[in-house]
Amino acid sequence: SDWKYGRPSMLPALYATSAALQGYDAYSTLTALKNGGREANPLMKGIVKSPAAFVAMKAGVTMASIMASEQLWKNNHRFGAIGLMVASNLMMGVVAKHNAQVLSNLK
Repeated sequence: SDWKYGRPSMLPALYATSAALQGYDAYSTLTALKNGGREANPLMKGIVKSPAAFVAMKAGVTMASIMASEQLWKNNHRFGAIGLMVASNLMMGVVAKHNAQVLSNLK
């Protein structure tokens, strides 16, 4: 598509990937905790005690990154918008991979 007027299809795909990775992180974290795992991130130790608060925070983080990317896009920072989402998804991909390993070790 013409980047001058519309978003490349890559951006919505990155948004969907972000939501999926955040969702998997919430699911895998809560599942691991139920099965005897522990939260490794000291910043998350408090919030994971409330699954509803944790899921709401994950949804908020997802929306904040998408809104930041949209703002970058609207301000003609095209590569910044894509870069933000790629970096966020890479980071969450590492977290998801770690969580999957933890879950397989707990079962």
